Amino acid sequence: MNITQNLQKAVPSRERMLIVGRTLGVQVLLFLGILFAVWGSQKLYTLIDRVKFPAFQVNVAEGMSDEDKGVELLSALTHRLEAELGSTFGLTTNDIIFNRWVLDNRAYRQFGSYVATKMLFDNYSTNIAKLGANDRENNDLYEARMNNLSMGPKRWGILGLPSAEGNYKKALSKAEKYKKDLKAGKAVYNCRTDDLYSALNVILGETVLGYAQGLLNNSQDIPFYTLDNRIYEAQGVVYVVRDYLKAMYELYPEIAAKNNKQNMDEAMHYMDLICNYDPLYITSWFNSGELIISYLLFTRNRIADIRDSLRI
Repeated sequence: MNITQNLQKAVPSRERMLIVGRTLGVQVLLFLGILFAVWGSQKLYTLIDRVKFPAFQVNVAEGMSDEDKGVELLSALTHRLEAELGSTFGLTTNDIIFNRWVLDNRAYRQFGSYVATKMLFDNYSTNIAKLGANDRENNDLYEARMNNLSMGPKRWGILGLPSAEGNYKKALSKAEKYKKDLKAGKAVYNCRTDDLYSALNVILGETVLGYAQGLLNNSQDIPFYTLDNRIYEAQGVVYVVRDYLKAMYELYPEIAAKNNKQNMDEAMHYMDLICNYDPLYITSWFNSGELIISYLLFTRNRIADIRDSLRI
């Protein structure tokens, strides 16, 4: 009798099972509700401020002059920074209200975009926009890179002090002046195969894609609130690289003539994966930096193949 009673006590009653089932159901619904709220808020935010962007489209025409190519290549280089400055909240990196703590993903994307733009702008001004190593650098480009783009993106103006945002806008204005002078025959653009090779070296080097990859080293040991910022900063770098590389490839058919179509297609594919990466949540083990590192490695390998082909 005691055994029978004990077995009856051990078997959950139907009422108890219903209570447990309802409790679990409420918890699942609560979790799904939170997930839906996060997803919905993210989708709502994208209606206000975009988080994904297509690659820059250059205007390519048969028989383009070198000057026209120079205008298009520089436009591709500065496109991402110009778009960030003209976005809904402007330059978030130095804002008092919509700053890098409130809107951290876009702010760190802008950090990366600035770094890549600055490094490649330096190369454009000191190598491509000159007749040779001993030629004088264009004054507008020099002023833009040395006085305006040299200011760190976290600098914000107060009491008359210059801000990063204001200086970057001045840099873009000087780039526009150079383009107008180029069309009028008053400025120099001299992009040779060696210059393309040099630009690809900068892209592959420590200050651009190497910088992006370095942000994610030991990503499993980085706390999630730091890791997601670094992933979006690396994304900002790749946005600029994608625009610039695509412009070079389309403006200079001699690159494609080196059997680089597959290399370019694969490089663009992996850069698109990085640029479109925007998960709900990032951790060191799920949606981690290792995935982005793998995309970066594939990208660098394909761009290295393109670069090396120019020496053959």
